[in-house]
Formats: sequence, C-alpha cells, structure tokens
Amino acid sequence: MCHQVLDDLTRGHDTRDSVRAACTDPRSLLVVEPLRYALDLRPEWIALEEVPAVLPLFEHTAWSLAAVGYSTWTGVLNAADFGLAQTRRRAFLIASHTCPALPPEPTHADGGTAADLFGDGLPAWRPMGDVLGCPPGEVVTRGNHTTGGSRFPTTGPSWALTGRARSWMLRVGNRPSSTRRRLDQPAPTLLFAKALNDVSWIDADGSPIRRLAVQEAAVLQGFPAAYPWAGSRTKQFEQIGNAVPAPLAAAVLRPLVPAALEVAA
Repeated sequence: MCHQVLDDLTRGHDTRDSVRAACTDPRSLLVVEPLRYALDLRPEWIALEEVPAVLPLFEHTAWSLAAVGYSTWTGVLNAADFGLAQTRRRAFLIASHTCPALPPEPTHADGGTAADLFGDGLPAWRPMGDVLGCPPGEVVTRGNHTTGGSRFPTTGPSWALTGRARSWMLRVGNRPSSTRRRLDQPAPTLLFAKALNDVSWIDADGSPIRRLAVQEAAVLQGFPAAYPWAGSRTKQFEQIGNAVPAPLAAAVLRPLVPAALEVAA
C-alpha cells in the first residue's frame, strides 16, 4: 500500500486518506511523508535514515525524486565503518539538487585494511572498551592473604569496576541466543523500546552484572557521556536509541552541507 501511495504522490494524486482506512497500522503511511514534503517544498538536499527493512521504500522514493531532478543514493550503512563502537546497520536515502549524491567514505573496517599503492589502510572497528574508558589491566584478589589469589582482567567499564571484575560482555535480549559482545568488540545494535531492560552487562559465565547505564548508551551511540537527555530513564533511552549516531550523521551530511558542519565543528 505504501508503494501505491508513493506512485500516486509522484503522479500528483494524494490518496493517503483513502488508503489509510485499509492499513492495519495507520502510522505505516508516515513513510510516504518525506516524498510529499519534498515534492511540495523542493529542498536543496534530503537525508533520510531508517531500519534496513525500509530500504525498498527508500529506493522507490529515490526513483520519484530522480524524476524531478534530484541526484539520489540509497543503501545500508554500518555505523562501525564510521568510527562508532557499535555495528548498527541502517538504511539511508541521500538526495541533492546541487551536487552528486554519493555514499560517505568509510573511516574504519572490520579487522582493518592494509595500506596499498592507493593510500593508507583503514583502522579496525572501535571496540566498546576503548570508548567506555576500559584500559587493559588486571585485578588480583587475595582476600586476607599477601600472596597467590585470583587474577581477573579489568575489562568492565571503569566507573563500575569492582574488586572482582571479570571479563564483561554486553547482552542485547533475554533469550539464550541473544547477541553478546565482549568489550574488545563493538556493541551490537542497541535496542531500547520494549527491550530496554534486556540490554545489560553479564560476566563470562552469563551471570547478570547490571543494566546498561544511560551514560554508557550515549557514548556507544556517539554522544558525550554528559549529553543532556530529557525526561525519565526510559525516555532518555528512547531518545538515544532513536538518534542517528553522531559520527555516521556527520559522514552522511558532510558532502551535502559542508559549510554548516564546519561551523558546528
């Protein structure tokens, strides 16, 4: 139905009201709003981001924009390729009236790449431990003894490190098959809607340690730890999860609005 409305808008017919009644969820038609606004206002540039499943609708929208003179690009980008310590994959649509719409050049790569005749290689994806402030080290727990004891790597977030720190992992989900990542890896995609309480730190044995903190979530999404999110803890996590990661947003927008990003920087 959304594809039909996109076609209708391209032909100059707004059929949203008649189609909305047949939709299981009326909000599904919100995906056509960017095209409606673009055709009415003809902005100089457009940048849209959504979950990867929306890519076919973005491609349809790009086809309609190209028909009225926009240069367009659509595809899926991984935020880890642009310096975020999170393998968040999202669909993008980029369009411009004044310059070619091109995908941004990655700054990082899975495992890194070697230098060659064409230039320097790319560094490896950033791990959570780097951005959360977890330098490598060890804690030796001896109790009342002066020798011996157990050695544990200090791989928990530094502001939460306890005397018996083990190798922490981030778990997203509450099923046995839930995604788990070590601190020497990027985080998986952070989901905070109904799964807010299922994003937590666990030890190497799978035992829970605590939930992910707001400050940690902000840093993993590319924002400063002290960023002033508003509202309750739940609302703050919603804002973080809905935000486009700052490094990825800057990479996408830089070719479209270079002057504005220079001022912001």
